[in-house]
Amino acid sequence: MARKNKNQPVEARIEIDGLDVTAVSNQHSVDIDRLLELRGAESFVFIPLARLGKKGQRLFGKPADIARKKAKLPAADWYDGELRSLDDGSAVPGVLAFDIRRRTARGIARAVGGVNQFLWGTSGSPVEAHDVKIFEDDDGHSWKSSRARAFAGLSDMAAAARHIPALPMAVEESQTTMEKFWRLVAIVLGAAIAGGAVKAILFALLRSDESMSWLASMINVIFYPFVIPAVLVGIYLRVLMERGEAQARDFTAAEAEENWIKVAPHLLALWALCWMSVLLLTWLQSVPSADLGFLGRTSGVTTSFIICVWMLLPIAHSHDVETLFKSGFESGITAAVSIFTIKLSLYLTNLVTDALLGVLTSLLPIEIPERLQELISSIINFGAEVFFVAVLLGYAWSRTRQQFMRL
Repeated sequence: MARKNKNQPVEARIEIDGLDVTAVSNQHSVDIDRLLELRGAESFVFIPLARLGKKGQRLFGKPADIARKKAKLPAADWYDGELRSLDDGSAVPGVLAFDIRRRTARGIARAVGGVNQFLWGTSGSPVEAHDVKIFEDDDGHSWKSSRARAFAGLSDMAAAARHIPALPMAVEESQTTMEKFWRLVAIVLGAAIAGGAVKAILFALLRSDESMSWLASMINVIFYPFVIPAVLVGIYLRVLMERGEAQARDFTAAEAEENWIKVAPHLLALWALCWMSVLLLTWLQSVPSADLGFLGRTSGVTTSFIICVWMLLPIAHSHDVETLFKSGFESGITAAVSIFTIKLSLYLTNLVTDALLGVLTSLLPIEIPERLQELISSIINFGAEVFFVAVLLGYAWSRTRQQFMRL
């Protein structure tokens, strides 16, 4: 069965103020420009009352259902219209309003229920179709699209790294100051040292008494200090996003692209701050038992770092407890899948390496020393982990970039 095109072109139609207004996704609408000028508005949003398709189209013949959905709309001036697919001609009823932010529009669309997209636009720019779910992946979840997104993310990270010397300008473009940025660095690293030290000391005391080992295990689950940098940096980003919302309207897609290029070095620096915090926390927790090296096990560092970077945007994006838990849960699932992918990839790499070394040993007339085999296996394992982590971080960066611009 063919996959339905999520990005199908759509057309919104509405009669208002004596104008027959038409707005097509990804196209500039002169009708919209004229309407916004007459209304003295900066932007518009069009929210369908159902998902496009045969089921949604039947809503036209059910005025009671339409009234029930409209009752979920917040107090504002809403104007009736319809959203039509230009692919198959199916249509659903919808409503239009002015000067509503995209974040608010997503919440309204979720409240209406059964809606997967809405239209947003401003004067002089193409009409944009936006997903209701901020973490929706437009290209699906195929290996091909994920791989392309990962390598595009790595390329974009490299571009941001080249612009790190322009960090002060990037910080200013993010509507903050270098003084506040360095203050954040001190707070995050200080909290990491304090949190890691407290947990290390507490664990040392509890493990000294075998009868308290169950409490140590429980605290290890409940008190997870590696989220400290994610929470602090996420709150910092949330404040910056709230300042961005104070502007007259949201960025268009083109404006968001231009703004991302300016602020990306700032976000990369925040990722680096999370990485430094994770290293500190890993080292501090290794002191009591000495099970880990100075920088901790690579797997422990990368696992915690992946959790941190996937938590940043949900914390920054959330504006209430419900959205925090929803977006946090989705990011947590993604982080868990990323970590599982690394573990599975390394397990398979070890199996293949051991098999190849076994074959090589049987073919050679001399025996390969065991230490040399361990060294070769360690080098291959480290290289594989670096590669898989880089790809997953590239994917996370690409998703973060996309989601950051959608806000």
